[in-house]
Amino acid sequence: MVKRGTTSLAPMYYRGAAAAIIVYDITNQASFERAKKWVQELQAQGNSNMVMALAGNKDDLLDARKVTAEEAQIYAQEIGLFFKETSAKTASNVNEIFYEIAKRLPRVQPAQNHAGMVLMDRTAERNASAICCS
Repeated sequence: MVKRGTTSLAPMYYRGAAAAIIVYDITNQASFERAKKWVQELQAQGNSNMVMALAGNKDDLLDARKVTAEEAQIYAQEIGLFFKETSAKTASNVNEIFYEIAKRLPRVQPAQNHAGMVLMDRTAERNASAICCS
């Protein structure tokens, strides 16, 4: 929580991010409510084209569930996120959530060079010249 009169440092961590996974604990309702606040923060302060996913973690603890998959799915659909339940412990759906993000990311376009300059990456040239032949 940010106290009145202070500013959050969080935006510097996600400024310019292309994607975000907002994770909550399915065994903790308060965790789900905090995840919703993070979604609001990212929508207000983040990249407008950011791909966002909602992940309900600990799906290996179904007996202790406090947040239903249906509740989270409805919330995610209402605000345009995709949703998966995952388990960091068993790796259930972890790869799948990253694959889905990758599919949804826009293709990277070359940066526009408004000054008409040719920009070259000299790192490869330096590395090649540093390795001398015999």
